[in-house]
Amino acid sequence: MIRELAFLTERTGQDETTLLVRALRLGLEILYRQAVEQAFINGEISREEAIASLGLERVEELEYAKRALAQDIARGLSL
Repeated sequence: MIRELAFLTERTGQDETTLLVRALRLGLEILYRQAVEQAFINGEISREEAIASLGLERVEELEYAKRALAQDIARGLSL
């Protein structure tokens, strides 16, 4: 991590604190989105809540993937 921070400091001209704050924000955003996705997949939050956090396109992608997985499982069980 130190190598990456040094590289970013040199390339961007930003100080370490600024970069670490940005990294924390980005990391939290990613973790939040992953948690919302998982909660939606598990049926713990509504479609509307998921759309508010993830956007319609991402929710539709998740719904498609969930349907495809269910179909694959059903096909595998019928073999």
